[in-house]
Amino acid sequence: MTRRLLTAALVIILAFTMTTSALAQSYSFSLTDEVVNVYWNTDGTLSLDYQFTFVNQPGAHAIDFVDVGLPNDNYVYNTITADVDGAPVSISSDYRGSGSGVAVDLGSRAIQPGQRGTVHVYVGQITGVLHPDDDDENYASAVF
Repeated sequence: MTRRLLTAALVIILAFTMTTSALAQSYSFSLTDEVVNVYWNTDGTLSLDYQFTFVNQPGAHAIDFVDVGLPNDNYVYNTITADVDGAPVSISSDYRGSGSGVAVDLGSRAIQPGQRGTVHVYVGQITGVLHPDDDDENYASAVF
């Protein structure tokens, strides 16, 4: 009987010492402010100016990428710029959202847990959003 208790205790001790813990990190943040300025250009193109203010929760994963949706795929990639709190960051075509868009790679400017940061994205030219009015050439409509 003592041998069985000793064996069971040894098995339980080994079971607890052989396990490893996995610490998974997840994103947890608030978007406290979002401002989108839409500009209709005289050539019929669209320009967008986004400003997102994030508050990252303590203990969360750093915000290292931000996906920004766009109205269509007809944007001129080299007219896109981005910054975090005024410091330039990279744009990537590795967009993970549905539809059209770009990813902002925050790199060394990633918003750390417990911190606040403002991501600013400017898209200088998007075509294919203006629709001429069939009844009056002086009017047009657009979709954003």
